[in-house]
Amino acid sequence: MKELDGCPTALAAQGEAAGVTDDYRQDSDFLWLTGVNEQGGWIVLHPKGKFVKSTLFLRARDPEAERWTGPRDPLSPALKEKFGVDAVRRGKGDKGLIAIGQEAGCLAILAPASLEDERNDVAALRKAAAALGVKLVYKRQLLERLREAHGPEELALMEQAIAITRKGHEAAARATVPGVSERDVQTQLEYAFFAAGATGLSYSSIVGSGENGAVLHWDQNSRMLRDGDLVVVAAAAEYGRYAADVTRPFPVSGRFTDEQAKAYRAVYQAQEDIFAAVRAGATMQDLQRAAEISLRKAGYLDKFIHGFGHFVGLDVHDAGDYLGPLPAGAVITVEPGVYIPERGFGVRIEDQVLVTEKGYRLLTSAFPRKLEEVERWVQEARAR
Repeated sequence: MKELDGCPTALAAQGEAAGVTDDYRQDSDFLWLTGVNEQGGWIVLHPKGKFVKSTLFLRARDPEAERWTGPRDPLSPALKEKFGVDAVRRGKGDKGLIAIGQEAGCLAILAPASLEDERNDVAALRKAAAALGVKLVYKRQLLERLREAHGPEELALMEQAIAITRKGHEAAARATVPGVSERDVQTQLEYAFFAAGATGLSYSSIVGSGENGAVLHWDQNSRMLRDGDLVVVAAAAEYGRYAADVTRPFPVSGRFTDEQAKAYRAVYQAQEDIFAAVRAGATMQDLQRAAEISLRKAGYLDKFIHGFGHFVGLDVHDAGDYLGPLPAGAVITVEPGVYIPERGFGVRIEDQVLVTEKGYRLLTSAFPRKLEEVERWVQEARAR
């Protein structure tokens, strides 16, 4: 509200329900602002409003539809309290833009920029500004900037997602044995996620054995595991819509071959070199350079085919400024990798860190990371 310079704005929920059961995943900007996980909602913010500064608009109730999809809350003081707004109404939020825009003398567009830009909230704000003859202020990067640094409540949810993810990777360490399929490993780790309380998957689980481990986003999970394979498991749980993101390579035999171990140690050292550069004020480009310098020194730069990491939050690839300085409170992945399809394997080690003023906190510290620790993890998991 403080960042709007007194100009009212509106943001509408984006997306449509899909599938037989009308599954709906709220867009992250609207969810972050409102906590509302249903389609058709609007939030209207009026910084100079005397009594009502925030109004949440929800679509009309439909008793017939609710027999299929479940009952929705009626309007009440309790609903207003639940979502922390000054007022809750039914309908679309474009109705009152004329009145509040005239009062403020300006309107602000909050929705992220898009080349197509056919959003209903953007169209409503432009139409109201043109009708009133008031200026239109663009705040299109505001939500990205505000969402980049996470508060304690968000971190608590992410840390729970990470703890649940640890259970799944433990199951994967146990399951990556000769004669099972990648899909079998996926089944075991996802069962462990949900048994531990996951509310969803951060993304489709990647289980790449042998040459499939050299495919960055392998998702067919169809190959049978063989003795001597390295299995790259990139999979993570969501908790309360907040994501985790962790990758570990597991040796099917229980031990890395000499060639696999050499690549693993290079990737591990690259992680260490990136960690050393993480702090508030550093940029994502600074960290990418640290990764590239490390892997060039190890002789694997030509096998490093992606960026070192990304922001994590309500989405596994979350909002954040990839050009500007990192703020304290940002959560990023550190995931260098080496991919050698001609040798039939790939290595990626991925962890999550919280950026602090002077450095970082490793959120995934409960996951074994050193080569010897991973080997011991695999052997102990299979012995139980």
